[in-house]
Amino acid sequence: KNGQTTRQESRQASSAPKTEPSLTKRKLIVKDTTRCLKKIDSLEKASKKELAQVIYDLKAKYLLKDLIDALPISMSTYQYWQNRFEHPDEDEEELKAVIKGLFNYYQAEYGVRRLSTQIRDYYRLIGKKTPNHKRIQRLMHEMGLKCIKYNRRVRKYDSSKGPNGKKAKNKLNRRFLSNRKYQKMVCDITELKAHDGRKVYLEIIKDLATNQLLTWSISQHPNLQFALDPLQQLLKQLPHTGYQLTLHTDQGWHYQHRAWRKLLRQGNIRQSMSHRATCLDNAACETVFSKLKAEIGPDTSYRNQEELSQAINEWIHFYNERRIQTKLGNQTPLQYEQNLVA
Repeated sequence: KNGQTTRQESRQASSAPKTEPSLTKRKLIVKDTTRCLKKIDSLEKASKKELAQVIYDLKAKYLLKDLIDALPISMSTYQYWQNRFEHPDEDEEELKAVIKGLFNYYQAEYGVRRLSTQIRDYYRLIGKKTPNHKRIQRLMHEMGLKCIKYNRRVRKYDSSKGPNGKKAKNKLNRRFLSNRKYQKMVCDITELKAHDGRKVYLEIIKDLATNQLLTWSISQHPNLQFALDPLQQLLKQLPHTGYQLTLHTDQGWHYQHRAWRKLLRQGNIRQSMSHRATCLDNAACETVFSKLKAEIGPDTSYRNQEELSQAINEWIHFYNERRIQTKLGNQTPLQYEQNLVA
C-alpha cells in the first residue's frame, strides 16, 4: 500500500505543470530584452524589427522557442526579419550611404525635407528611381541622423536703446509675400561675440520676393554709419521699378534717425516699422539670423572678431548662392531670382 501511494504521488508530481522554471526563464528573457531596448519604456512600444534584432542577438543565450514565447512577436515575423538581417537589401544599403554622405557634406545642417530634395536630385542625375521622402526619413531615424543645430538658444541684440527719433507706422503688417524684387524689403541688426569677448554686429537688408540678402554690413561698433552703409549700397544698385518700394525695420534708434529717413526719401522708399517689442513683425529677418547662428556654430568658437567676421561673410555668400530653400521650390535665392526675371 505504501508503495502504491508513493507511485501515485510520483505520477501526480510528473503530471503537474512545471511553472516555476518557465516563469523564471521568461522573466530573464524580458529583463535582457528591456536592457537591450534602453530607449523604450515597454516591450509593447518596441517595433517588430527591434524585437527581432534582440532575439537575433540573444539566440546564443536562450532557445529560440523560449524567446518567441516570452516576447510579443510571431515566429514567421522573426524569420522575415532574420532573413533581412542576414541578406540586407543592396538598394537600401546604397541609399543609406548616400544619405550619410550628403548629411556630412552639408555639415548636419539639412533636415529631412531639404536632404530629401538633394537625394532625389542625385538619383535623377544617375538615372535611378528616386526614393520616397518617408523612406529617407525612416533610414535617417534608424541611423540616428538628425539636425540639432537649431536647438541652441542665442541672445538677442536690442537696438532700441539710444536717442529717440521719429517712428513710422507698420505698413507691412506681416505681409511678407511678394513676386517683385525690391517691392518689399526688411532690415535688422544682430550681435555676435567672439571667444575673446569682443562683439561683432551684422546688419542685413533682405528682399522678400527672392529671399536674397541684397546688402549687408559687419562692424565692431553698432554706430550710425554702420547702419547707413547697407542702405547706401542698396540705393546704388536700386533700378527704376515703377512700383512702390517698402523697407521694414524694427524701432531701433538707427532707423528713427533723420539721416536714415533722408536716405529713404532719396530712393523713394516707403518706411515701415514693427510695433514695440514685437519680433514677429520682422520675422523674415529674425529667421535669417537664426539660421546664421545655428549653421556657423557657436560664435564663441571663433578666436577673435576677424575670424568671426570672415565666417559671417562666407555664410552670407553660401546663403545667397548655394543654400536651397523649400519656400523657393528647393532653389537658392540666386537661382530663384534668375527664374523670376526670366
